[in-house]
Amino acid sequence: MMENTPQKSLLIAVRDASSISQGVRFVTSFFKNPDDIAIALFYVMTKNLAWESLDDPWAKNKDEASMLPPEVQKVFRMCSNALQRNGFSAELIKKIARRKQRGTIGDIVREMENELHDAVILGKRSTSFFEDVFCGNKGHELLAKDLAAPIWFCRNPEEGRKNVLLCLDGSPVGEKVADHVGFMLQGQDQHSVKLVHVNKGQKNVDTEKTFQDAAAVLKSYGLSDSRINTRVVKSLRVTKSILDVAEKGKFAAIALGALGRSAKKGVYEKLIGSQCRNIFDQIDKAALWVVP
Repeated sequence: MMENTPQKSLLIAVRDASSISQGVRFVTSFFKNPDDIAIALFYVMTKNLAWESLDDPWAKNKDEASMLPPEVQKVFRMCSNALQRNGFSAELIKKIARRKQRGTIGDIVREMENELHDAVILGKRSTSFFEDVFCGNKGHELLAKDLAAPIWFCRNPEEGRKNVLLCLDGSPVGEKVADHVGFMLQGQDQHSVKLVHVNKGQKNVDTEKTFQDAAAVLKSYGLSDSRINTRVVKSLRVTKSILDVAEKGKFAAIALGALGRSAKKGVYEKLIGSQCRNIFDQIDKAALWVVP
């Protein structure tokens, strides 16, 4: 394990064996020094797959892969093999399957609450579940509180991309996002960070201080000045501006805070806010990191 680098814990939701999880593909492409990364592969089993011997789906001693249905074992094997081929340690890969209890989203959130993870990663198929829940009326009571960890949405990440676009609006949440990005980039010197602020004409944002505060957080994780740069974009179209910068720079990820929380809004808005929702709807080749 890399000296002085704390272990990172990632929960990757996986679905079927038709292809390797988009989340797994993103992780293997993004992390080139994975010695300090623990992976938990998480599978929520539908009724037709639920193994009868798993009487208590949340019991700690019921997670052995050998007890699981062949379909689930195949998914775990494919994902685990892909991770190991890219340098991830077999000893740090955990396989967890649960019988569906609260629904896929509810069970993922429950797993987030039960175990400490630095990020929860959802691939292309998983994001459709989030769209169903956030746009509808299901899960309001469950998701009304803050999530326990940042979520990475990997709808269709393009392998080979590098660097993180960190979006700042002048609010205190920016430093929290910078903290997450800095922690994840420890030991990953191949990535740099661009701090971006979209100025819609507002005069109440001290852009220089906003950039300085976020940069200070990144530097506390060992990122050098050469790996941090800034950009201000003057535009009324925030979402388009962010996506344009991300695409032109071939960024691997866009990171931003869970903005727009309001008890009067629905769960979708509470979780990721209108700006983040718009980016979520349109993002394609980059992953979206949402920090609650």
